[in-house]
Amino acid sequence: MTARVTALRRPPDAPDGDGLPGTVAGNGTAGFAGDGGPAPDGQLAFPADVALVGDAIFVADHANHRIRRIDGTGTLTTIAGDGLRGFAGDGGQAVRARLGFPSALAVAPDGTVFVADEMNHRIRRIDPSGVIATVAGDGSRGDGEGDGDGGPACRARLNSPCAVAVDAVGRLYVGEAGIPRVRRIDGDGVVSTVVAASGRARGSGTADAGEAFLPAGLAVDGAGRLCIADPEGSRVLLLGSDGKLRVLAGPPDTAAGATTADWGSPSAVAFDGEGVLYVADQTGHRVWRLADGAVRILAGQPDPTACEATAAVDPPDAVVPVALCYPCGLAVDPVGRLLVADNFHHRIAAVPLTTARFEGTGPVRDEKPAPEPDRDREPERERSPEPQPRPEPDRGAAGPPAGDDGTPSAQPARLLVRQEVGLEIRRGQSELIHVRVSSTDPWAPGRVEHHFTAPTGFVFDGRVTCAYYRADRTVIPGGNPTGTVGDGGRSLVVTDEPRLNTPGHPAAALVYTLGIRALHDAEPGRYADGRAVIASRPEVRLKASVLGDDED
Repeated sequence: MTARVTALRRPPDAPDGDGLPGTVAGNGTAGFAGDGGPAPDGQLAFPADVALVGDAIFVADHANHRIRRIDGTGTLTTIAGDGLRGFAGDGGQAVRARLGFPSALAVAPDGTVFVADEMNHRIRRIDPSGVIATVAGDGSRGDGEGDGDGGPACRARLNSPCAVAVDAVGRLYVGEAGIPRVRRIDGDGVVSTVVAASGRARGSGTADAGEAFLPAGLAVDGAGRLCIADPEGSRVLLLGSDGKLRVLAGPPDTAAGATTADWGSPSAVAFDGEGVLYVADQTGHRVWRLADGAVRILAGQPDPTACEATAAVDPPDAVVPVALCYPCGLAVDPVGRLLVADNFHHRIAAVPLTTARFEGTGPVRDEKPAPEPDRDREPERERSPEPQPRPEPDRGAAGPPAGDDGTPSAQPARLLVRQEVGLEIRRGQSELIHVRVSSTDPWAPGRVEHHFTAPTGFVFDGRVTCAYYRADRTVIPGGNPTGTVGDGGRSLVVTDEPRLNTPGHPAAALVYTLGIRALHDAEPGRYADGRAVIASRPEVRLKASVLGDDED
């Protein structure tokens, strides 16, 4: 029986992170601060992964080029990285070393921390005494041929390692984004390829993952089997001890026997002690639970693109109504919580794995859907009915984009522009609105202006940041966009030099984050008359809801 669950509505999260439930580390503002103090008061910058051993939690603080640690007392410290991007420090104390966008972590039972040092094309090891060393990768970028299989891992070549896992006997698995493959490093230090995309060089024992493959997240279960989050194929794969690869879950008709899961971009996986698998859906802003052939949404926004959030689950169960934004790392702690690297909220969140049903989150059968609350209806005296959404056309660049060789291309880039996550904001309170620009084409229009109009009842406060998202789930902080507010806050002009899919800058998506506030005298209701015009292209609607003083 398939049911639909309506998520509990709650007051919006403050832009600085106040009010975000279950925060283990990070105050919601990107930056570096807080060492020696309570972890929830500290600052992280696009945390990419989380791992733990005992009562110690480790965080890949991606844009700070550091590894942070939260001890049993909740105190935050830096254990690796001096904050400058680079490669240095092997053989010395890790806290004085240099990293290059650490993207993933794994911790061995003895407390040894393995770090996917993405832009250095290495796997680094931090031993319990705090000394750092390289265990895989010579620092050069692999190309798939002659990359060192069959020899010492420290002499092999990696290409943008984005995932790492260690099994019970100490074997290390590494997922690479630059060349879609999974390598294994045995106890003797010898490296081999165990899974690779079709058409890639491989040995006789390498499993074929098909053409659409990206090993963005890895986890090993109690039986020693390797689980792989594959956002390129929208699948979760399982590599058995016999070397055979099968699909655990994915879109309909993915593979015979696979569980159907309507997720967007599965990018991280983690097992609990009972063998239950948790999957981070990065672009869906959710976490899923997979057990006994059934999959359901555990936490996050059941539909991140709309305020009327619903989700299909079987069996019916409560969805933890925690706001997530590009979750990209998972770990299960001993006290029954799922720790989530909540990337764009710059924090580590904790989701309870055993919860009572939330009030207002009861199942609603498809046959008898419950009516939407009155506050979601348009206030008739205030404005006309909301227009029906139009299909978004392919959107061109403001100017000719750069081609593969850096020269302008004759064809305009096709852009997809959309708002990320519907907003519900109390009168007088502030939030962040996210506008995503993505493309499969090169796009480098130069310095351009983007024009935003706030929905009725809202004004912009001038805050503007941006970040680039890559297919391997890593995040590149954006440049320095500037914002100019006009018309009493109703309009915002952002000036920036965006780049997508260009040489040396492989990001395929760019997210602008704008500060927005609901006016004190705004009429409660849902408004969809805001606008986003990216680089003079056709406009896209922006929408948000004003909550009355008595609404939660």
